[in-house]
Parts: sequence; C-alpha cells; structure tokens
Amino acid sequence: MTNSEYPRLSGGTFFILVLQALKQRKKAREHYKGERDGLSDPEVLMGLCKVINTDYREIEPKTIKGATNDFKACRTSTSTYFPFGDTAEVDAFDKRVKNNYPMALNDMIDFVNRFIDTGDAVGKDERLVKALVDLIDQDESIGNGEKLYVQVDGRPARKDVIKSFKKICLPAFLLGVWHYTVVNRKDNGVGQKTYDYWCPSNGNSPRPYRGHMGEGILSDIDVYQTQPTIEDESEDVILEPDVEEVFDEPETETAPKGATQIYNNPLIIQQNGDGNTVIPNYGTININKK
Repeated sequence: MTNSEYPRLSGGTFFILVLQALKQRKKAREHYKGERDGLSDPEVLMGLCKVINTDYREIEPKTIKGATNDFKACRTSTSTYFPFGDTAEVDAFDKRVKNNYPMALNDMIDFVNRFIDTGDAVGKDERLVKALVDLIDQDESIGNGEKLYVQVDGRPARKDVIKSFKKICLPAFLLGVWHYTVVNRKDNGVGQKTYDYWCPSNGNSPRPYRGHMGEGILSDIDVYQTQPTIEDESEDVILEPDVEEVFDEPETETAPKGATQIYNNPLIIQQNGDGNTVIPNYGTININKK
C-alpha cells in the first residue's frame, strides 16, 4: 500500500469516524424490548442524508442495513436509498453551502444535536475533530491549496491552514468536510483500503474501528458548539393610524346603483325673479303678521 492510497477521505471513511463519536447506545436488553435509541448505523447515515437534502424521507432502518454496510465499507458509491453521486440533491447541497451557508449550518447543527456526544467527560467531539484534521492532512490526494467550508462564518479554509486551527466549531467543521466529501469524492471506492486498514477483517463478525487517526495531535483543540440561525419569517405589519371614536353620529350609507334614495327634510332653495329672498326649506315655517 503506497502513501497515496492511504489514508483517504471518502464518504465511507468520514462515516466511520462519525460513528466513533455517537451518544451512548441503549443496552442490549432495552433493544430486546424493542426500545430503539435512534443511533443505529442506518439512522446515522440517513441523518447525514438529511443534511444534503432537508426533504429526505427516512425509511425503516432494516430496509437499508445492507446498503449502509456497503457504503461504510466503501464498496458502493451510490444507492437507490441515498442521494450520493451526480444527483440534483448534491448539486443543490453544494449551492446551499456556498450561497445560503447559515441554513446549511442549521441542518448540521440538528445532526450534531441528535447524534453526537458533546459531553466533556470523554471528549468524543474533540476526538472526532482531531481524527478528521489528521485524515485531511495525511490524504495526499487533497492538494494543500484546496479549500473546505469549515469555518463558522461560511468562509472556506485551505487544507494547509486547517491543521493549525486551535478553535473549531464542531457543526461548521463537520459540514465543511461532509460537503467536500459529497461534492468532490463521489467515488467512495477510493476509501476502501483505508477501511480495510482501520477495520481489519474479523471473520463473520462486525469489523470495529481499530484506527488511530488524530492520536498524534497532542495539543488541545477548543471544540465548541453554536446555536442555529433563526430565520425571520415575520410578515410586515401595517399599522393603522389612531382613529378617534365618534358616537351618536349616523352612519352614511351609499345606496346601490339604481336604487331610490329618500332624503328627509331636504334643503330646497326656491328663487323667482330678481331681488327675492332665499328661504331654505327645513320643514314648515310659520310667519305671524303683526
């Protein structure tokens, strides 16, 4: 195995490292009772699919168990169940990260909150970040000048700069690495030898991770979380001017077109000839002569 073939960042190798940072699983007895913890491999992979496509509809984990194992082992790159490869979903994801980064970051924040152990006791989140930093640094197929959108403000960072970071936002970093992997590493097979090295054959039993990625990074990395951006969906409110209420005033109604209107006590002005007096008619006028 040459250095250029190992280690390699791919969808499968990214997925393997993420699985090492999951929240605590339920006990076997609880699983036997039918209590799912939502942290199975298929559910985690579907969670990553939702980061790509927010409309992705999760299905029964048993249905995609085989496809998930194949993706994890880097044996397959695409599947009927997953939006990988040259798909419209990947193209839209790429544009969202580049043009609407806060919304894309929100989706990864949801993923982290659902799946990743961010507690201080074990430090799984820091281990995950160090493993990915180490993997990116050692992957010779990634040029030093290549950029990954791993910064919390949405700006990309060069590969040769990432390894010097002392403070990293976990959701932003995962989003940037996942985006780079999905968009630029559509051939998941490039990570198969890395998988075999990390997860050596164990007969017919599951192949647990035995790798040591990130263990050589001895300095601490301050791994922190961030809150989702709240999109202002409020509508413009039109404020009506204050109107003084007037009571005991009759309402003026406009008669429908063609209707007959009746006016009580109308003002009638009668004038005949010159020099006559104009007398408004408000009803009956009585004039008493002396």
